[in-house]
Formats: sequence, structure tokens, C-alpha cells
Amino acid sequence: MIKIANQEEALSYHEQPNGLKYYRQDYFEREIDDSRSPQSYLIKQLPNITNPLHFHVQNQFQVFIEGSGYFGRHTIGPYIVHYAGAYTGYGPIVAGPLGLDYLTLRSMHDPGAKFLPEKKSQFIKGPKHHLTSRQFLPSTPQSIWGLKSPEFSWDHFEADVGLGIGLLKMPSFTSYLVKPADNVDGIFLVVIGGAVYIDGVVIGTKQNIFASSKEKPFEIKVLDGYAELLVLQMPLKEKTYQR
Repeated sequence: MIKIANQEEALSYHEQPNGLKYYRQDYFEREIDDSRSPQSYLIKQLPNITNPLHFHVQNQFQVFIEGSGYFGRHTIGPYIVHYAGAYTGYGPIVAGPLGLDYLTLRSMHDPGAKFLPEKKSQFIKGPKHHLTSRQFLPSTPQSIWGLKSPEFSWDHFEADVGLGIGLLKMPSFTSYLVKPADNVDGIFLVVIGGAVYIDGVVIGTKQNIFASSKEKPFEIKVLDGYAELLVLQMPLKEKTYQR
């Protein structure tokens, strides 16, 4: 399964009883089998609004792409990546005076946030895992144009579970073969500079691609330009939570 971000869905406004206010824009259509339907959507959290401590039942990445704020005690901004495993509590996420935009990426459908302590009864004991990356500052086009071929490296990699956060740089008129590892749930490619082509479709800045681990190797291309992408490898859900 390969999914390509589609930003044609309109923004929808949401407001929670706990004071959370945000706009959401879904990028992927749901599959008939909802449980296996990957998710990619944009959250535009309103200025000075708090997203309280909560957890989800699926593994997920969040990529902060615009604005500023705080994640727990840490200052956040573009482009910082957060990973949270299923049933791992995290937050609060506090938007700054100009708001905070972030992508939420999952390889499986999640029914929604479970806020703590209200939903503590639904919290399952088991392995907990979360990680906040360094801030990835997009490269200048000139620095990537100087490359002779694509360059990829893991910035963070955990071999035991397959969690990976990496960076791929592609100069003009080059291609790169993408293949998720067999022991993970899939891989997301998030464009943070320039654009790539896949099957004739242009994927620009802040858009993304998902490929499941069962997908055959596929090629992404750069034409007259450049591209810089975050490569986010999604671990399998812990067996404790596979119900």
C-alpha cells in the first residue's frame, strides 16, 4: 500500500470540552478496512491553546511544521519530530501566540485522543515508548544542488524495534529507491524542502507519502530542482496491545 498526501479535504473546526481548539485537515481517504487505514492529517492548534496530556491506541509520529509552542517542558517548532508508541501518555502540547501546526502520521487508524486522567480506565499496562528528535533546519537549495547523488542517513535508529528518523537529500535529476524494512509497519516520507515526483504526482513541502512494509520497492524522483525529506520508519505495535 502506498498513500500519497491529498490536501483537497477542507479544514474542519473541532472543540473539546477540556478547552482544546483546533482545525484538522485529513490527507488520506479511509480504507474499507478501517483498522488498517493509515492516517495523515494536519492539526492547526489555535494560539495559546493547550492540548492536554493524553494517549492513543496506535503508534504515531507528529511532525511540527509551523508556529511555536511547548511540548511538556521543551520548546518546539519546525521541524521537530515526536514519536509516541501505543498507550504511551504524552503532552501537554501548548501552542504559542501564533498557533502551532503539526502533522499526525499513523500506519493504522486510531479512534481519537484519550485524555488523562479521564480515560485512565482505558490505559493498558505494557511497554511505553516516546522520543522527541532534534530540530531539523531545512538545507539551502544550493547545498543540495552541490551533491552528486542522493544522500541518506539515520539521525536516530533503534534496531530492536525498527524505529527510525532519518534525512534524505536529493539533488536535481536524481532518483531514490524506497523500501521499508520487513520488520516494521511502514514508512512515511515528509517533504521539508523542494519536491519529489512519484508516478507523475508532485509531492511538495509539508506533504507526505506512506508505504506499508509489504509494498515493493518504489522510486521517487527529483527533476529540475531539489528535495529534502524526513524519513520516518514506524515500528510494529507492541504485542501487548495487539487485541
